Amino acid sequence: MNKKSTLLAVALMTMGSFTMNAEEPVKLGATDDFYYLKVDDKCLSLDGNKSDSVIVKPYSEFVTENATKSAIDSALWQIVDKQTELGINTYLIRNKATLQYLAFAPGEKLVPVLNTSISGVKRWVFTDGSDLKAYYGGSTYLSLSVTEEGLSLVDNEEGSPFKVEIPSPEFVLTAKQLGAGFQTFRLKFGDTYEGNIFEGKDLLAKDVVATDKEGYVTLQVKGDESYPNGVVKYFGVDTLKTSIAGAKDAFGYKFSLDSTRTVQKPNAAWQQFKFVIDLKNDSLSMFVAETPVAAESPLVGKIAKVVVAGVDNKNILTVSLPDEKGEYQGAAPSIALTKGSHATIPGGTGVYALKSASKGVNGGKYYVSANSFMGGDTIPYKEVPRGQWYIKANGGKYSVVDRESNSALIMNQEIFEVKGQKDTYLFGNDSITVIELAADLTDKYLGSLALTEQELVDKGFLLNPISGTSGVGDMYIYTNDSILQVIAKTTENEAIFKLIPVDTNVVAGARQLGDEISVISYELRALYNPGKVAKQSDSLKFSTTDPAVSFQFISDHTRQSYALKTDGGLYVGVNINAACLQLTKDVAYVNFSSIDAPEYASFANSHKRLVYNNNSLVMNPNTFLAETRIEGNEITKAGYEKDNFSLWVEQATELVDGKHLYYISSGMVNTNAADDNRYYLAAKDTLGGHAVFMYNDTIKTMKNSPALFAFKTVEGGGYYLENQSELSKNGKPYIGVTNGFAVMQEVPTAVFEVENAPAPVANEEIEAPTAVQIVGGVGEFSIRNAGGKRITISNILGQKIGTQMVSSDYVTVQTARGVVIVSVEGDKAYKVIVK
Repeated sequence: MNKKSTLLAVALMTMGSFTMNAEEPVKLGATDDFYYLKVDDKCLSLDGNKSDSVIVKPYSEFVTENATKSAIDSALWQIVDKQTELGINTYLIRNKATLQYLAFAPGEKLVPVLNTSISGVKRWVFTDGSDLKAYYGGSTYLSLSVTEEGLSLVDNEEGSPFKVEIPSPEFVLTAKQLGAGFQTFRLKFGDTYEGNIFEGKDLLAKDVVATDKEGYVTLQVKGDESYPNGVVKYFGVDTLKTSIAGAKDAFGYKFSLDSTRTVQKPNAAWQQFKFVIDLKNDSLSMFVAETPVAAESPLVGKIAKVVVAGVDNKNILTVSLPDEKGEYQGAAPSIALTKGSHATIPGGTGVYALKSASKGVNGGKYYVSANSFMGGDTIPYKEVPRGQWYIKANGGKYSVVDRESNSALIMNQEIFEVKGQKDTYLFGNDSITVIELAADLTDKYLGSLALTEQELVDKGFLLNPISGTSGVGDMYIYTNDSILQVIAKTTENEAIFKLIPVDTNVVAGARQLGDEISVISYELRALYNPGKVAKQSDSLKFSTTDPAVSFQFISDHTRQSYALKTDGGLYVGVNINAACLQLTKDVAYVNFSSIDAPEYASFANSHKRLVYNNNSLVMNPNTFLAETRIEGNEITKAGYEKDNFSLWVEQATELVDGKHLYYISSGMVNTNAADDNRYYLAAKDTLGGHAVFMYNDTIKTMKNSPALFAFKTVEGGGYYLENQSELSKNGKPYIGVTNGFAVMQEVPTAVFEVENAPAPVANEEIEAPTAVQIVGGVGEFSIRNAGGKRITISNILGQKIGTQMVSSDYVTVQTARGVVIVSVEGDKAYKVIVK
């Protein structure tokens, strides 16, 4: 079976039929020991990814030489708290790794849970000496079943037979396992022993690499690893002995903290310890590879056990060699492994600069990645990722990853203080001083320009190249026949840029730790001009036809100067000889500043008069066409008056790309100016491209409403009326004026002045038209108020061209150019000119 093993739904849960077939009988409920629960070659275990879920894993995983104690503990179970009722035994079961009890909550859907409070259904019942079931709701029970598909719960069915298997009583702990993943740990003895130099000290264990000493470790005192002259010190067996009556061989030797000798009385093996643990109850035994006896009596066994000897009413910690029966003098002490004191970085998780504290050629330099340093006197800054390191704390361990290239010095490892050096630690084998940087980890665009949506709309930007030439200061950009030129003095024609974001990419960050830093690429457009910055052979220019170049604005630590970098790795620089901008491989910077240059106007809700060439935008109350007229121009029953030109400009609630949108409406179809009688200016391309005022009770709620306009600023003053619906579909978004009619155009030509206007007052009522109206257009005519009637179309000679039924109160009809006669059923004939 593979390791994917079916998870038990949400939480840890074991229920099944257990056949207790251990080689040695286990007295269930009478011991606190832990055991494997096996089905054939599989056993129950916690899932390595979800500690509250149970799966089955191959038993072989836990008996290999590479198995770790933490993994084995997740597969060991304690069967305790035996209770007998009506002759039936019930038990509690809990996992060694978590010490949480196995239970499940009854309900419509049985969900296994892992509880420390033993809530839910939690007692397991044996019947006939083999079955283990969990009853709930009277006669209902669950059992655990193991198949090739994995682990599952079966309801009211017999599950798989499990065996109790005793774990290894002699599991050898490596250096890392002594500290439960840390190198630092402590030995806690069950009593006070004379000569116990281990007690109360933070110990460092290192695995002995010699092949004949597999499983052995050396021990040092953390913070006192060496003498002042640099000679390393280790714990070991001393040559000094305590006199004990009847002592044999090594019994009585003391312990010491000493250097390692290789010539006279070599003592390396005396300083090599082995820790053996009984996995069922974690009782620990401590051994030493050799004692001084080995040199004096080569035929005597070498491996000694740490024991306690009673001498004159006191207990002494010493060692003993086994006799021919394998028995030791003295008694085995109670030894437990406890957590040591670990070095901590006071600032905890955050952004730091790392400075080498070594004595070598790189001493004093700042790390820029795991294997390289910043050059010269360069230092890291909080404003740019280069030289920044993300240090992440996790339960006493640390991960250290740089924020530019994502290289790691250590990942989830213990660190060690360097004695006598403030804020200096060992990261692996490197001595490094950490310097906290007040960098904002939430700034996902650190080191580059990231403008807000509103800044993009409201601001124009000035770019002043830094020449890099002695005696030449900032330069100014202007255009000459669309070429971007530079001059070393201020100019009233200085180019003002608008920035258009086109792409965002993750380019940096300590990504191994979930930290990402992105950069936005921008195209540069001239303010009040559609041309964008494009490349030609030896310079840059504004162009509406050539492909625009996108730039990343990479900042220096001041965040005032930026290098404009292309996707191809080139930079915007200055060609001094030609006095123009160019692309170069050399990094060059510009000073960057902004000015108020809103591309779109922002108005409060009010009545406005929109004036073009001394004419004002108005709604023809008879045709509903948008026109430009002056007061006194005739309409059907009267002349246009002041109130006709007072349009209500109302700001929409939505913003698009940071710009405000507006509804422009007229209430002059009658004297009632209520909102439900207003007609809205809209891009309705049904009358030969004319703009119209239309009534629709959903005009403000419909998606992509044709009545939403923005007021786009014009360089010389005034505004273009820009329709958002047409703009979004690359149609004809701008209102122009042709022969006094407002029409939709692709390129703006009509510049409107916006004047405040008084609210309309009641005057002569202009009745809503009910009579049939026919208006000629280009290749078509429109007919209004003839819905449901049949029309006949003839030429000027009276020859019939065609007939059709009018489906609504407003339709357009395609026809040939010239004068046509339109006869309306129940009405008169109309002469229309079609262009």
